[in-house]
Amino acid sequence: MEKFIYKIIESQSKKVIEIADILISVERKLGGDDFEIKGGYRTFADIIKEFCEKGILIPVKVSGTNGRNPSLHNKYRISYEDKKQLEDGLFHELQSLHPKLDKSYYFKNPDVYREDRNYVLMLSEFLLKHFESKSLKFRCTMNERSFEIFNNEKFLESRGKVLLKRLGLSFNDLNCYKTLEAFFYILFKPQASLTILIIENKDTFYSVLKYLERRPDKDLFGINIDMLIYGEGKKIVNSYSFINEVATGMPIDRVYYFGDLDFEGIGIFNSMAAKYGKYLIVPHVNLYKQMLAEAKNPPFLRTNQSELNLELFLMNFDEESKTKISEILYTGRYIPQEAVNFGRKKNL
Repeated sequence: MEKFIYKIIESQSKKVIEIADILISVERKLGGDDFEIKGGYRTFADIIKEFCEKGILIPVKVSGTNGRNPSLHNKYRISYEDKKQLEDGLFHELQSLHPKLDKSYYFKNPDVYREDRNYVLMLSEFLLKHFESKSLKFRCTMNERSFEIFNNEKFLESRGKVLLKRLGLSFNDLNCYKTLEAFFYILFKPQASLTILIIENKDTFYSVLKYLERRPDKDLFGINIDMLIYGEGKKIVNSYSFINEVATGMPIDRVYYFGDLDFEGIGIFNSMAAKYGKYLIVPHVNLYKQMLAEAKNPPFLRTNQSELNLELFLMNFDEESKTKISEILYTGRYIPQEAVNFGRKKNL
């Protein structure tokens, strides 16, 4: 709450401000519930009195008091001389920070520096201490470094990204790395290059796995599968980057995707293709055709799904399949992966 009150005072062009105006602005900024959680009026009054003690505000005694408990004067005069001294103090502090930190952003935005100040000082202190501890010589995970510097393992993952950008630093400067979210996979046999199949849902993943285990050639509709990945729904869009850890030294020829035939499933494919390449990530066309063949009367969707552009997905299909898929989806129907029962198939 203190920083909001200070920003309101700092933004004033008038020499005198009414306490009611400050209070209303703070309540609007925080919201009624959050204002009360942070201590409500009593905390607000304590902060105003603290600003008076620091010389930032001077009560206009002839304005009377507001009649609340604790009472505050109705009007306060802003001490611009003290405000300037405070600004000068912040600038001197910025100049004293570790030379590796780029302070130019904060010199131009002192109000933002006040918000980030504690974290900036922690980082500067860490860099200064590094000359003694040599901690930066040892590479570690982002969360480990975050706890070491800020006593909060999640800080760099969230607010810390913006902080580092403002200071002209990167994770490399802190000699740390972001760990990749892993996916579950089966590598049947290491190859000179890999053909991968991503399965959206768990049941179908296991059905396909059991089917391929019965096939020495690992053939699935004319495509030999070297690695099977459980996509776990939308999670695969980000976790697929983990492939660089598990396929080291093995180039990837093609990644086939197989998910539910609905807007959400195709949305996952679209995101994958857009992020990793539309020529690398393609739908397993023949599996989707099998879905069309198996589901004679596709059911209606039981959940609301937003329509999306199907062009990226449909460009891989023949005209007949394009028409069938479009008709199913745009009439509010869908086909789940489970329509294809691999358990009873000896040869596809």
